[in-house]
Amino acid sequence: MIVPILVFAVTTGFMLWGWQLYLVRVKIIKRLAESEGSKAEVEPFREDLLDKGRVSTWLFRAGFRQNEAVAIYYASTSVLCLLGLGLMFQLSQQGIFVVASEMVSSIPGGVGNVLIPFVLATPWFLFAVLTLVPTLIVRSVRRNRVKKIEQELPLLLDLLTTLAQAGIGFDSALDKILSVQKQSHPLVQELRLFQYDNLAGRSRVESLRRLMRRVHVPMFSTFISAIVQAEQTGTGMGVTLKNQSAEMRSRRREKASAAALSVPTMLVLPMVIGFMPGIFIILLGPMLFEAFGVLDQSFRGALGQ
Repeated sequence: MIVPILVFAVTTGFMLWGWQLYLVRVKIIKRLAESEGSKAEVEPFREDLLDKGRVSTWLFRAGFRQNEAVAIYYASTSVLCLLGLGLMFQLSQQGIFVVASEMVSSIPGGVGNVLIPFVLATPWFLFAVLTLVPTLIVRSVRRNRVKKIEQELPLLLDLLTTLAQAGIGFDSALDKILSVQKQSHPLVQELRLFQYDNLAGRSRVESLRRLMRRVHVPMFSTFISAIVQAEQTGTGMGVTLKNQSAEMRSRRREKASAAALSVPTMLVLPMVIGFMPGIFIILLGPMLFEAFGVLDQSFRGALGQ
């Protein structure tokens, strides 16, 4: 019993240690790039990873753009799956869950019979959780990336609008803004890649579409679509940016209002779980105590005790 637990702990520790080393390496590279004054040195990647399947596209948009990202994801999932199977087998061999189900079944009132399926399903639950650990990590990284992009985009759009109304071109304004931003931000990195595409000879429309495809965030895609439409129709960039800034500000206001209106609904469950039992105990506790005392005396009187 102790051996599989030790193997699991050591394997998990090594995986967390390797992941921490990777994060430290990424931070060091970004800091060196910022200290050298470079324009957001981005780790090399192949954009054809977007066309190699859903998993590859998902990892690419989450920020895992190394060539070996898909292999690492599948390998870590397979290792944790085997680890979960081994742990489940060892626990089943020890008979822990059988003993637990017998203890639960001894609960009076038939409550234990309801809990037995949950006890027997515990090893499968552990197996599923261990197998899904890499998926949950990538999903969390993707959510954080999308959140950062959505937080940085309104400020960037306001600055672009101000510079465009001052008579500065879109490319020049974008370069001025990115030069004073932290190069580790995901939105800054994606816009730097857009600039590199322009310098490589691609048209602005094609570079914008590639940018929209890489990021794949609804709010950002709406902004890029408006820029592409303005570029194709010849509409003034200042007017387009101003309209997009006003629309995004209105959208953020509506989102904040919707979040504020949903607060009472979200508070219902914490109130029911946290406050209602205490209130019931305080209000109904003395009444129930008196009622049980009266019933006890009545039963004793009926039995002649």
